[in-house]
Amino acid sequence: MTLTELSYYSRKALPFLIIFFLLFLIIFYLFKLFFLYLELNRPKKISINPVFGKINKPLINESIDKKFSYTLDTIEGEPISASESAKVYFIPPTQAKLSYRERIYLIAKNFGINTELTRHKLFNNEAIFEDEQQTLKIDITNYNFNYQYNLSGEEEFLINNIIPSKEQIESKAIDFLKDVGRYPDEFSQGKINIIYLKFDSLTKTLTIVEQPGQANLIEIDFYRPDIDGFPVVSTTYFNSQNYLVMVFDSNSSKVIKAQIRFYEKSDQEFGIYPVKNGNQAWEELTQNKGIIVSAPENTDKITIKKMFFAYLDPNVYQEYFQPVYVFLGSNNFAAYVPAISNDYLGN
Repeated sequence: MTLTELSYYSRKALPFLIIFFLLFLIIFYLFKLFFLYLELNRPKKISINPVFGKINKPLINESIDKKFSYTLDTIEGEPISASESAKVYFIPPTQAKLSYRERIYLIAKNFGINTELTRHKLFNNEAIFEDEQQTLKIDITNYNFNYQYNLSGEEEFLINNIIPSKEQIESKAIDFLKDVGRYPDEFSQGKINIIYLKFDSLTKTLTIVEQPGQANLIEIDFYRPDIDGFPVVSTTYFNSQNYLVMVFDSNSSKVIKAQIRFYEKSDQEFGIYPVKNGNQAWEELTQNKGIIVSAPENTDKITIKKMFFAYLDPNVYQEYFQPVYVFLGSNNFAAYVPAISNDYLGN
């Protein structure tokens, strides 16, 4: 066959080769789509490892015992679901060390307590320092604390105060917690929220204000970082159980109220548990089986505006750090529904 003939027959066959190649591609991708369809419609097997067995539901002592009727009015228009499983972390119990006295006296001195005159009293695992002006309670097993300074008769604190920049406020608050030895690593990874407050010396009331210029006190809330992309919420939702309330003047700052309720979870000890879907969580809320942490007093009808999946940061010791569904509604309503499947939840 001459080159001329070869060229001629090649040109004649080229359209058939192109058509054959296109048909091959079509058939190939039809098979791929078919097997992909089968894979997507195959029942998913949830990978779980519930190493703790049944766990207790999250405990919130300050929950509100009241029944409501609910309407869902979210952007999605229906309950949202999270992943089919989630981690549950173990929270190891803590014990008092022989050196606890040195630590609690250091904390007391940083709050401005004269420890030469005011000695601690011990009730179970709680050390209490108290004088006419201030009260400090410290858990000797983990050094969580609660502090209150009596502002009555201390109006000069509020008259000559200043409001520093957000960066200065955060820096002062962090330095204080580091000085008392209660600034967990997770605080450095999480967010800080600043709330501006106004204390009225006449009525002895404390209110939230929008503008820093209206404030004479500042609350600094500390939060844990997200876990697997999910936020961490507190037992009150709208603020944290880990906070300082501070007043500033041109030369110094003073903590007048503070609390740390932080329980260290073990990042190495966790189980994988199945999670309720959004419809199941919504049904439990409407059956008044949720944990209500904030609610209005003048109505029993709530419109839910937002629903999402989160981890709950406990403010009292419990064995497990676990997820919840969060429901936010009208009139500052907030409620939680335990997210772990009921088959794995105890009391």
